Amino acid sequence: MVALTAARRTPRILFVHDNHPAQFGAFGQWLAGQGWEVAFATSARAPRTAGLRVISYAPHRAPSSATHPYAQPMDRAALRAQAFVRAALAARRDGYYPDIVMAHSGWGAGMFAKDVFPNALFVPYCEWWYRYPGPDVAYLAALAERESGSPSIEAPMHERARNAPIAMDLASADAAICPTAFQAAQFPSVFRQALTVQHDGIDSDFYSPATSADDWTLGGLVPEDARVVTYATRGMEPHRGFPQFMTALPLILREAGTIAIVAGENRVAYGGDAARRVDWKERAVEMNDIDPARCLFVGHLDRIAYRALLRRSDVHVYLTVPFVLSWSALEAMSCGCNLVLSDTAPVREFADSVSAVLVDLLNGDVAAAVHRALHDGEAMRRRAGARSAIESSVSVHRQFPHKKQWLRSLLG
Repeated sequence: MVALTAARRTPRILFVHDNHPAQFGAFGQWLAGQGWEVAFATSARAPRTAGLRVISYAPHRAPSSATHPYAQPMDRAALRAQAFVRAALAARRDGYYPDIVMAHSGWGAGMFAKDVFPNALFVPYCEWWYRYPGPDVAYLAALAERESGSPSIEAPMHERARNAPIAMDLASADAAICPTAFQAAQFPSVFRQALTVQHDGIDSDFYSPATSADDWTLGGLVPEDARVVTYATRGMEPHRGFPQFMTALPLILREAGTIAIVAGENRVAYGGDAARRVDWKERAVEMNDIDPARCLFVGHLDRIAYRALLRRSDVHVYLTVPFVLSWSALEAMSCGCNLVLSDTAPVREFADSVSAVLVDLLNGDVAAAVHRALHDGEAMRRRAGARSAIESSVSVHRQFPHKKQWLRSLLG
């Protein structure tokens, strides 16, 4: 443990993430409100906020295409790490010394944080350990959504090579954090024992059930009496069950007065090159007989519009393979949505038959699950169960104080 100096009892924490605010923004701002000295190091354009220090870094060049394919993940990570080191050394010359450095692990920026700040606690934030085949890849193969053909004999080596920056982070860690038990279970046992499972936290005050003041037409987008089935993730991709949702839509929309709203961008956020070469939206529209007037693609939504969509939803569908669980699933639970969720391990960590209708993507019927959610008379029970599950487990009102206490305990 690293004790705070007698001259400074206020904890000083530095969050390191290529993106901003990402997983650290809300918690960092909350800590600042609790009297902590908070700084963010990022390669993104971060807004300047009073009382929060921002340390900017950027790699001085792109990775080399001549680097051995197995070493390319480390090449990219080393460039980010070098950029952070240069910016952090400049901050150190100005007298900045954090007590804790929490860095997102995998992209590399925090790999040498312990060398720059040897007296600080280094806490990597670990999201995923790459295996071959990973649980997501194996599940997608079972769904037959990947391109046919045998994988390269080198595929396992390429996947495992992606872990090199994560292993370096864990080798120098004083403690480590992972957001879910499912994600922690992907790590080798030698590292798993170092991981503390703590979710990022869901703002249950903001993501709350509908009120009488809500606009039931979403600004004239849908009739007030329509049954609205919603789907919302970052990308339209196999990892989040987009093909299965679109295949189910013709049957879902047979019911008069039902409208589907799809929020998100037409892109692949997760998956390999084969998945990224496919326009999954175009393919789904071509393969399924869907009335475009009753399936509305609304693109990326800001937080207010996204919450309004969740509150208006009669049934919200979230389908994921065994992979990192989206915040959107938990935000929908927090809003008290009537949910249809894929029956996969990351979902079951937070939801059960009390809070959702669970459907097996491999052998189940998504359309039948949606129909059941619309008509079985259990919607109010599920809505209350979903909301209660979030409030009792991952609401920021619980998570932030708990995480602060854990970090404080590390300092001694």
